[in-house]
Amino acid sequence: MAPQTYRPDGKTLLAAVTTVAAVYVYFLIFAQFGFLHAVQAALGNDPGTLRPFMAVMGLAGVTGSVGAAWGFAEHRSRRWLAAGFGLCAGAAGWSMGARNPAEFHAVALLTGLGTGLTTVTLAGMLRRAIGDTRLGLVIGLGTGLAYGFCNLPAVFAAGATVQALVALFAAAAGLAGGGLLAPRVTVDAPVFGDYSRGATAVWVAVFFALVCLDSASFYVIQHTPELKAGTWVGGVQLLLNATAHITAGVLAGAALDRGRLAGVVLTATTLLLVAGGLIATGRGFFGAPLYAASVSLYSAALVFYPASGGRPGRAALVYAVAGWGGSGLGIALAEGRHTLPAGLGLIAAGVIGLGLLWRNRLVSRAS
Repeated sequence: MAPQTYRPDGKTLLAAVTTVAAVYVYFLIFAQFGFLHAVQAALGNDPGTLRPFMAVMGLAGVTGSVGAAWGFAEHRSRRWLAAGFGLCAGAAGWSMGARNPAEFHAVALLTGLGTGLTTVTLAGMLRRAIGDTRLGLVIGLGTGLAYGFCNLPAVFAAGATVQALVALFAAAAGLAGGGLLAPRVTVDAPVFGDYSRGATAVWVAVFFALVCLDSASFYVIQHTPELKAGTWVGGVQLLLNATAHITAGVLAGAALDRGRLAGVVLTATTLLLVAGGLIATGRGFFGAPLYAASVSLYSAALVFYPASGGRPGRAALVYAVAGWGGSGLGIALAEGRHTLPAGLGLIAAGVIGLGLLWRNRLVSRAS
């Protein structure tokens, strides 16, 4: 059956949304927060404490991504996805009892491997499981719900142990949802348009710039009390941010299903830059929801682009370079800063703007 004609039932769609949300919840609440909080609680808050563990996680993430692409096959995709979620669950559980650097390095290794394996495997199997008609909406809804959930006050402000338990629950939900996904349609991986070699390189650069800018900005906000107090503190603010995440995720999904990938990314970039300006000038109450909307928009696109292409190798390239690489560089550039990186914003805007223009030229030539 062709992916354009397949109409998945409600159970399959719910499983797909659950699995996408589970991957993002785990990454957001544990890999970016809970694990790092656990390391700091056990080993101290000295500058540089987190660097070796983040480096191990990043390298393991790239390894897991490449390994998932290399070993991907339709008939074993659910087993690989289950193995990835199993590694994620093991890391979250171990983190609650870890006490020394060796144990935390092991947790970082499992976290990176598990996240890399699940993200690439899911990207490779999602279109095969649900087809094309609602691919964007499933991804957008799962992404928005995950970000919205992680911004709930009781979750965002929780301690390391609670966040590890949330991550365990997410891994379990991912196991359940992923177990209900199975290849039902035949996917021919496109090699033209947005999926030609040139366009793929452009999209990797665009996503790299977005992830780098987002990671640097969010790191500065979370490590600068004045900025954090006006953006990610307080029940009302967090609920507002959560609402923006969910709304933007759904809108992104609807737009992606209509072929507006470039429009979604351009809107996300614009909102991210505007939000940064508002936050930097003390208007974080208004800037934070725009920031949240921007992140949900581009995060949905970050999943949709490789998933729609149906080629795990492309997913590994996007997540290894743009995901892990962009995040690592952004955090490295932000360390020690207490003002939002305006220069990086200009550079990122230039890369994204030129990239989208070149992408349009490549796609026009191919049509």
